[in-house]
Amino acid sequence: MSKPRLLGEILQDYFANSNEPLAVGFRQHFGIKQGETTSVNPTVTNPSDDNLEDWLDNQDVMLLLHISIRTLQTLRSNGTLPYSRINNKIYYRRKDIQQILADHYKMNQIRYDYGKPRK
Repeated sequence: MSKPRLLGEILQDYFANSNEPLAVGFRQHFGIKQGETTSVNPTVTNPSDDNLEDWLDNQDVMLLLHISIRTLQTLRSNGTLPYSRINNKIYYRRKDIQQILADHYKMNQIRYDYGKPRK
């Protein structure tokens, strides 16, 4: 019995070698010759690549950013903060939180003129 093939391998073989109109149109659109294979860069990462300690839940993020649950929901809704949902529990990557802080957080520095705060 042969080893089962992944769906991606089956589709790649279909679009590279099939003479059906869909596959032919696909090759023409993307300028691929019949039988030519292309490398695919998947956008989904393997969950085992990320260390589980690098994931935070709602409570951790709220404490880290000093925000309310409603503000956190707004950040999710408008796409500012990427998240993953597992069994109705939401998790965030630590590096995404750090990126948001790096992009949006500005520290205000108090200026002193002759020892007195500037108004």
